[in-house]
Amino acid sequence: MLSDKIVVVDDDIRVIKSLKMILHRYEIIDFQDGNKAIAFLKKPRDVQLVLLDVMMPEIDGLTVLKEIKKNNKNLTVFIMTAYGTRDVVVQALRGHADDFIEKPFNIEDLEEKIDNVLKRNLNLNKNATNKDYKVARIKNFIRRNYKEMNLDIIAGEMNLNPKYISRMFKEMTGTSYQDFHIDTKMDAAKSLLENTSFNVDEISYQLGYQNPESFMRIFKRKNNITPTEYREKHS
Repeated sequence: MLSDKIVVVDDDIRVIKSLKMILHRYEIIDFQDGNKAIAFLKKPRDVQLVLLDVMMPEIDGLTVLKEIKKNNKNLTVFIMTAYGTRDVVVQALRGHADDFIEKPFNIEDLEEKIDNVLKRNLNLNKNATNKDYKVARIKNFIRRNYKEMNLDIIAGEMNLNPKYISRMFKEMTGTSYQDFHIDTKMDAAKSLLENTSFNVDEISYQLGYQNPESFMRIFKRKNNITPTEYREKHS
């Protein structure tokens, strides 16, 4: 079975080594430099969780948090701090951290929080098969990175063959990977039309379309209504 990927960002190599021992069931990708972590996470990644230290040189954890959430607001981030003051926690939560953990780690508490996040992200039941798990990972990956996504990116992140992914996805879901990707974009478009003042050109760009005409054509084909008409109907 594929291992869930967790990014750890901490300038203390002892903390990284400890987390690798505690979280040996997962694939740990570690950074001691916050800027390198930001650059890594700017690209589509099959990462389920980020564990982020607050006190780091060069760039502090709260700034790293802001940049991560700016690029991928749905990526789960836990702040790690030995300085568990109320102010730090409040700032982290205001920066949209999903939770915080204090050093030294309570191993049971840490494992429980991570397990809960992964179950929530993948929404799998106890009878899930290996293929169910893979498809859930693919769906979650697409939902978090729909702007820049294709089969080759998924294959590279999951070490699977693109043709195998396409065939398995259709077999398990009854729909093609491409249709799921488009539907995910259309759901995001509807949310932007209902909840923001972005115009159609801006929404098209946020969804990763090269031009507004392509977006409008696909939106109308999928919804039997133009984006503008949809906004007027749901305003």
